[in-house]
Amino acid sequence: MKALLIRDKEFLRSLYESNGQSRAKNLLTFASDQKLNTLIRLLHLLATGEIKIKKEHFDALQKRQLNVVKRHLESNKSSQKLLNGERQDKLKVLTKFSAVFHELLFTLFNQIIQK
Repeated sequence: MKALLIRDKEFLRSLYESNGQSRAKNLLTFASDQKLNTLIRLLHLLATGEIKIKKEHFDALQKRQLNVVKRHLESNKSSQKLLNGERQDKLKVLTKFSAVFHELLFTLFNQIIQK
């Protein structure tokens, strides 16, 4: 996963910094299938709790978006189905998160290591 994150870090950073749904949707629409798959894998890790979300960001996510994450990305079977599915299906699911990529990707770009 680390290699995928390094490879697609600019795409993920652009999503993190996108200041609106239309910008994020535009980034997703023109992203390669590899980048979309990396994002799906990352969201799966967030949904399963392997990557933690700060409580204030978790609270900022609307219940509807959390249900979408759980339904499409929490189980290995459903995330694999999405990964192997059509591009149109991937975009349909991922655009549902366009308003909350900042909260979802915050930990990835602002991880603070305390000693």
